[in-house]
Amino acid sequence: MDEATLSLLTGPTSSLLLLLGMGLGLWRFTTQTVLPAAKIWVDRHLDQVDELLKQHEADRTAWLESMQDCRKRSDVLGTQLDTIERKVGGLYKRHEALVAKLDGLPSVTVNGISE
Repeated sequence: MDEATLSLLTGPTSSLLLLLGMGLGLWRFTTQTVLPAAKIWVDRHLDQVDELLKQHEADRTAWLESMQDCRKRSDVLGTQLDTIERKVGGLYKRHEALVAKLDGLPSVTVNGISE
């Protein structure tokens, strides 16, 4: 081999060809391995996020239904409590009226004992 050929094989031209070959290999590795793997990872992650959003929506719906049920029960209990308060109030007024009538009666004695 002469010096010109040897200079081409070991000089700047060979370095440039080696750099281009390494660049091509890196490009192929990136486009054929890294990017598809990243796409799969991103798709899997987005599927997980979609599943979490569906679960959250189901939880939110269940929570809203339970709050509505609690409100309905509270309304029913409030109505029942109002009814009970009215009945107790009426009984208490009757009791006061009867006590007032009894206080107005003369005392009765039986066999010398006042009752």
